[in-house]
Amino acid sequence: MKYRYALKNGQVVGHVDRIESDSSSDQTKRTKKTIPYFANGGNDAGLPDDLPVTHYWYGMETVLDVNKPVYLVEGEKCAYALQTLGFQCVTTVGGCGRIKKIDFSPLEGMKHIVLLPDNDESGEKYMKIAHYRLSKLQSKPQVKVVRLPDLPEKGDICDYLACLPELSEWDELQSLKEHSEKEVVCESLNGAFEKYLEDVPAEWTFKVSKSKHKLITSNNLLRMNIKKRSVLLTPWLAEGSINMVFADRGIGKTFFCLSCAVAVANGESFLGFKASKAVPVLYLDGEMQASAMQERLTQLTEGKLTKADLSIYTPDCQDLTDHIPDIGTPKGREEINELISLVDPKVIFLDNISTFVRTGSENESDSWAPVQEWAVQMRKQGRALVFVHHANKEGKQRGSHKKEDVMDLVMQLCRPDDYLQGTDATRICVRYTKARHLNAEETQEIEATLKDVDGKLQWTWQAGDLTFQRAVEMIKSGDMSMSEIADEFGVSKSTIHRWKQRAIKENKIN
Repeated sequence: MKYRYALKNGQVVGHVDRIESDSSSDQTKRTKKTIPYFANGGNDAGLPDDLPVTHYWYGMETVLDVNKPVYLVEGEKCAYALQTLGFQCVTTVGGCGRIKKIDFSPLEGMKHIVLLPDNDESGEKYMKIAHYRLSKLQSKPQVKVVRLPDLPEKGDICDYLACLPELSEWDELQSLKEHSEKEVVCESLNGAFEKYLEDVPAEWTFKVSKSKHKLITSNNLLRMNIKKRSVLLTPWLAEGSINMVFADRGIGKTFFCLSCAVAVANGESFLGFKASKAVPVLYLDGEMQASAMQERLTQLTEGKLTKADLSIYTPDCQDLTDHIPDIGTPKGREEINELISLVDPKVIFLDNISTFVRTGSENESDSWAPVQEWAVQMRKQGRALVFVHHANKEGKQRGSHKKEDVMDLVMQLCRPDDYLQGTDATRICVRYTKARHLNAEETQEIEATLKDVDGKLQWTWQAGDLTFQRAVEMIKSGDMSMSEIADEFGVSKSTIHRWKQRAIKENKIN
């Protein structure tokens, strides 16, 4: 089949030969080869680099009315079929492989352009690039897209036409100009175009700077098909989130985070946090001895296998010459990324910042910048991150507060106010100091107690306004004055009075 390329005035400037052959005994399957003839005025095979921009377009002689839509397809076969039905239809030589080099100025002045993508990745890419090029035209044509239903994989407009009852015997390489059912076919096709006409995908509308940064309007952002983040450990650990858990030394950060990791890997609950399904977890530990890690995991899992892989990095299992990766350096990030690629985790615990981020100073915000960029890259991949960190002397997270800028959630672990060191079980208060996506009920304080029961670690917990609850108990006991209770909790006397009035209204105090 020979497809002649002509200018708007009808002058032929080249052609493309389409050669087809049967690829098997199944006569419906064909292989194709296309050969462009544009060299030496169209007499010789080839596509010269200095070809005028108008010569790359097939079907421009059909574009006669600027007020009617121009249909853009990928490939001469589809363009020819629509042209012989009377549609203004064009395509470009070379298909998807050459679309980036095509000048779209020949379509300048057209008011309506409709894109008809093939049903495959290549077809989508072709039309996305075409839309970008069309957006650069001074005339700013209205660009829409039509996605015809029930197309097979790699299907195109010819496959759609072939399914019409009027064209059941039609060979897709044949002209439809003189077909006996042409009028019915055109009516059916126009109906489909009208029914399935839609705006181009919002993802195609980004404005891209020379440095490849992208902007999108709010209207198009609202149209984007953005995958909703699933919550891996309700309510706080969401897919693709960036989080921090911090506490003083000895509070139980690793016990807490390992328990979370086990819950996620098993699809189980922990302290009221619920994992809906088991997903792979990577736990990067930079401090603990391997024997201690083994002991804690044995106690937390009761020696049972996790449903999804919980992969552990511990320094003691590395070769003597190996070092802990430093995410503050490009090489360290590359090494961590290699570990991630080995196990493809949905959640990564990094325990802790001081061992895995050693470059620069914790108090300098610039030292955190490359780590933050790496964390955002993990978020783009849909991986949740939990940074484990130390608290400073004031009880806040240690070092620059810039660390918290990109965090979705920051969780503080601390001792309850009435905790007695050395005489009490391991008790931890879980408090949210930042919770970007949670409501007030979801951020209630939790008090958790960890006990060793016959060699097994068991957590118990209660949630709510625990400070308020303890103050109420003190008020009810009558052993302390209002001033003494205020001093106990480090609040004003008026706060204790407000808590008392609240307790009375809630029938906690008679």
